[in-house]
Amino acid sequence: MPIGPANIVIVPKLKKGLLVRVRQGVSGTRALTSAERNAWYEKFYEDCRAGRDVWHDSAGESRLAPSQTDTDFSVGKCLTVTAASASPKRIGMHFGGRGRYCMVLDTVTGQEWMVAKRYLEVV
Repeated sequence: MPIGPANIVIVPKLKKGLLVRVRQGVSGTRALTSAERNAWYEKFYEDCRAGRDVWHDSAGESRLAPSQTDTDFSVGKCLTVTAASASPKRIGMHFGGRGRYCMVLDTVTGQEWMVAKRYLEVV
C-alpha cells in the first residue's frame, strides 16, 4: 500500500463509474436481502426441527437472522464504483466513517459491496 510522508495512507479520489482494482486484500460488506434472510430462517427452522440446532442463544433469547454479510476480495480484482462516499449506516451498521468507504459493484456476481477506499486503486 502506498505510504506518503509521515506514514499517511494515500486514499484515492473516486467518482461514480470508475473502474478500481483491489491493491491489498480487503473485506466487503453488504446488507442481506429479505429473500436471503427468509432463506436463513427456513434453514434455521429446519435445523431446529431436526435437532441439529436450538432456537435460542445462551441467554434464552430467540436467535435472529444476520443483517449483513461479508466477503473477501483478492488482490487485483476489478470493481466498479457505484457511490464514491458511503456511510456504514447505509447497510445497517451503526458506526461512523462517512468518507472512508465507498460502494462498489462486483461485475461477476452483480452484487454491491461497501469497502474501505484505502485498499483500492483507480485503474
